[in-house]
Amino acid sequence: MQRRTVEQALALYRAGCYAEAEAEARAVASVRAWPREQAPLALSIAAMAAYGQGRHAEALATYDELLPVFGRIFGAAHPQTLALRSNRARTLSALSRHAECEAECAAVTRAVARRGGSVMRDIAAASDVSRRDHPNRAAQCPRAVR
Repeated sequence: MQRRTVEQALALYRAGCYAEAEAEARAVASVRAWPREQAPLALSIAAMAAYGQGRHAEALATYDELLPVFGRIFGAAHPQTLALRSNRARTLSALSRHAECEAECAAVTRAVARRGGSVMRDIAAASDVSRRDHPNRAAQCPRAVR
């Protein structure tokens, strides 16, 4: 059996294979032997994939569940946590919850300003918002996640 990784789920997501990415990410998150940060990272990819499939309310619920977990594991000002919040803001916008989106973006901006340095580049690298959306190219996606 092939070992599943967060990187494999992310590669499927980046290829526009959202359903496959979500399945892979959820499979990774279900493995109990991982270091403690692997399951939340995998679930954040599952949320990104749900968003990519148009399931914005489900993605938002996942982001809301993950936010306190990311805060405990990584810290409130860590680029992974700020990227999650950025993705959450994007999801709020997709749900036409613009005032909440604006507040979330402002909070992320304040956190970045406090951190200083090259943190913005780190957030962009970790954030779904920094990547252009790929259309779901089902014909190019694997038929089953191995």
